[in-house]
Amino acid sequence: MDLSDYDLIITSGDWAKHVGMRKENHPQLHFEAAAAVRPLYDLYDFVKNRYPFLQRQVFKAWVWFMKKLDQQAVRRIDRFACCSEFVGKGIKKYYNRDAEVVGVPINVKRFKHREAEDFFLSVQRIAPPKRVELQIEAFRRLPEEKLVIVGAYDDRTYAKILKKIASKNVEFVGPVSDKKLVDLYSRCKAAIQTSVDEPFGQVPIEAMASGKPSIAVNEGGFRETVIHGKTGFLIKPPCVKNLISAVKNFHRYKFDAAFCRKRAGMYSEEKWIENLKEVARGMV
Repeated sequence: MDLSDYDLIITSGDWAKHVGMRKENHPQLHFEAAAAVRPLYDLYDFVKNRYPFLQRQVFKAWVWFMKKLDQQAVRRIDRFACCSEFVGKGIKKYYNRDAEVVGVPINVKRFKHREAEDFFLSVQRIAPPKRVELQIEAFRRLPEEKLVIVGAYDDRTYAKILKKIASKNVEFVGPVSDKKLVDLYSRCKAAIQTSVDEPFGQVPIEAMASGKPSIAVNEGGFRETVIHGKTGFLIKPPCVKNLISAVKNFHRYKFDAAFCRKRAGMYSEEKWIENLKEVARGMV
């Protein structure tokens, strides 16, 4: 694509960064939501070790080739913006580039707050890096509590294993409509997150916009979006043991719904646009 008629090109996504490979397509501002193509970098060992030997060799060859393409594209990008400080550090580590933190655009106004009912809510793609098995194991040992899991089955084999080991107090509802998701957030006790080094941590923000806290692993972007003790808990390894403890003792804590919703406002669509415009002003 020849985009030379434009004053500024804003890109986002693993393949979109390659726009700048054409010399006419500049200046290019790239918004990065995950530091890098994760299987090529920070999740390389995690993904590789899940394959049998022969597939592992194919994966290694694929990574070698894709990394070369990725690095070529990155060298042509004029400026980076990113969703979190955690991702900014990854961009520095893997690309040796600086990035401005602008957050993520979240429509916080669409969420509602209602009295909590009898379930905790888990929202994510059902894929191995999300470590949903930690949640299932914790709730297997918490038969008096209920967990509702929302998300598309990105890895159906993994999803089948999870359903097989899940106890009766865990319900899989699959992908749901936006309306249904807003409803579930509004009625849950708290959101639960166990992803490996989540780049940002959007689910805690959506929970906060619903006036609800989160229980998340003390990793990645969750450290920035969750204020421990005020908008939720950050649990350290061993995750299952500490997740069980957090759920068991959850009723002892009172979280201020108004404070949670105010905190979510820091990550609104309007705030993201304002931040991105500030970065772009220095480029045109």
